[in-house]
Amino acid sequence: CTIESDPGIFTELVEQMGVKGVQFEEVYSLDSDSMRELGEVHGLIFLFKWQQNLAQSDDRPTASDYEDHLFFAKQVITNACATQAILSVLLNSEKVELGEELTGFKSFTKEFDAELKGLSISNSELVRTAHNSFASPNPFVSDDEKRTATKDDDLYHFIAYVPVAGKLYELDGLQKGPVLLGELPAGADWLEAVQPAIQARIERYAGAEIRFNLMAIVASKAEALRAQLAALPAGDVAAAELQRQVDLEEQKRARWKAENVRRKHNYVPFIVNLLRELAAKQQLVPLLEAAKAKQKQRTAAAGARK
Repeated sequence: CTIESDPGIFTELVEQMGVKGVQFEEVYSLDSDSMRELGEVHGLIFLFKWQQNLAQSDDRPTASDYEDHLFFAKQVITNACATQAILSVLLNSEKVELGEELTGFKSFTKEFDAELKGLSISNSELVRTAHNSFASPNPFVSDDEKRTATKDDDLYHFIAYVPVAGKLYELDGLQKGPVLLGELPAGADWLEAVQPAIQARIERYAGAEIRFNLMAIVASKAEALRAQLAALPAGDVAAAELQRQVDLEEQKRARWKAENVRRKHNYVPFIVNLLRELAAKQQLVPLLEAAKAKQKQRTAAAGARK
C-alpha cells in the first residue's frame, strides 16, 4: 500500500471524500476496556504483512448470498488496499454520513458484483483524487521506471472488520468474497466477538512478525463531546472537564492537519537549491567527507562492541 497507516491521514482522506462525523483512532490493545473507550465504532481496519504462503493456506469459506445487505468489492488495482478497506467500512455503515458523492456511488453500484464494484472504485474520480493526495511519491523515479513488487519485498495489506445485519464479517479485497466470522445475537458487543479473529490472524505468524496496526473508525469525539456539553444545565461542574476534552480533540486535529501539510509538501526543490548553494560556497564536498568519516567511526565503534 502506498498510504501510511496514520489516523490523521485517514481522517482527512475520508473528509476529502465528503464523509462527515467520523475519525480514526489507533487501537493498542484488544482487551474489552480499551475497546469500550473508543465509543461508537463503525468498523476496524487491520494492517499486516502479507505473505503468499499464509494467504494460500487460508481455507476459510467465503460467504454467499450477501449482496442484498453487504458491500464487498474485489481489489482490482495494486497499492490501494488502505482506501478499499476504509470504503468497506464506510459503505457498510448505516450511521455514517457519507456525503452526496459516496452516497450516489453506493446506490449506483448496489446491484454490481464484487469484481465490478472493485472496478468502480478504481474508476471513481473522487476516490482516486483523495487516495493520490496521500500516496507516497518518489520524485526521483518516473512512472515508467516504477517496478512491480517482487517476492523479496515486504508487502503490507489492509483488511476490514464490520458488523452488518446481525453478522460479523472480515472483508479482504484479495479474497473471493467476504468471510463470515459469525452471527451476532441481539445486543451482542461485536467488538468482543471480533477479538479472537484478529488475535488468531496475529498468531498465524508464530512470533516471527510484530508489525501490525489496528485502526478503528469511530464517531467524531469532538462532536460527541460538544453535544454532551450543550446538554448540560448552566453552571454544571462537569462542563469544565468536557471543555478540556474538547480542547484536546481540537488540538489533536490541528496537529494532524499540520503533519499532513508536511507530508504533502514537495521538499525536493528546497533540497536541490540547498545543495547547489553549499556547492557554490565550496562547502558541499567538505561536509560530505566529514559525514563519511563520522559513519566510518560509528561502524568501527559498533564492530568493537560486538
